[in-house]
Amino acid sequence: MNNEKIAYEGKISRSYVKKEALKNNIFLISASAALTVFFLVCYFLEPNFGFDLFILLSILVVIIPYIIIAVLSTWYFSAYVRNFSYEVQETKIIINHGVYTKTRATIPYKRIQNINIVNGVFDRMFKTYTVKIETAGHSAVSSGAKSKGIGPEGYIPGMKDPHIIENKINEMITKISTIPGELEDKIFKPEALAFDNFISYVLSKMREGERLKTSIQELRERVNLSAAQLAEKVGVPIETINYLEEGRYNPSLALAYKIAEILNCKIEDLFKLA
Repeated sequence: MNNEKIAYEGKISRSYVKKEALKNNIFLISASAALTVFFLVCYFLEPNFGFDLFILLSILVVIIPYIIIAVLSTWYFSAYVRNFSYEVQETKIIINHGVYTKTRATIPYKRIQNINIVNGVFDRMFKTYTVKIETAGHSAVSSGAKSKGIGPEGYIPGMKDPHIIENKINEMITKISTIPGELEDKIFKPEALAFDNFISYVLSKMREGERLKTSIQELRERVNLSAAQLAEKVGVPIETINYLEEGRYNPSLALAYKIAEILNCKIEDLFKLA
């Protein structure tokens, strides 16, 4: 049973229903207009296509389906908003959502890589925002498989003030992002210098558009660990280790500390200049 204290909890705005209904109506109106034009062309070009048939097809194929789809989609989005909730706890954020299939996503803060706040065209019309929480492993897989429609692990649409949850998550991350005492002899001294140097290095590589050159595979093999075993020990999916070893994305500082601990090395030994 989860006994963690809830630092913040909330639901998404009903403006999300209006936004999705508008997007849905634009598609339905476009499809209905295309069908109507097609029937008009048939009416004027086909002698056997009478006005009565034009009206009948318009009602059966355009008007009735439009009403049914519009009503069902509005019901669906309303149910989605009712069922959507999130909790910012001490060590993780929990997101509950789903209409037909209920889903409970649990995201530990140690896996969070980035928090993106999106304010698209339709969002601006209804003064809402979408929060996307990208995580270690999942973010790497998403960036390499966009054609498959894989998105961020944490997805919270229809928020009126996204900065509240962003600040709460960052506050919780700060609380748990302390350097483990057993790693003090394996990282830079002092700890502040380790943090500054590591972050400075990662940011510089990101600005240059380069990939990190890592020695994780060599160090892992030196201690007779497979990628799957290392992933299990540090608590991330195996894809995270694979992408790290290939230098395809930047790790969090906390993850780098954990890998250094398991591989019994200094954190600076994990990464090299390309």
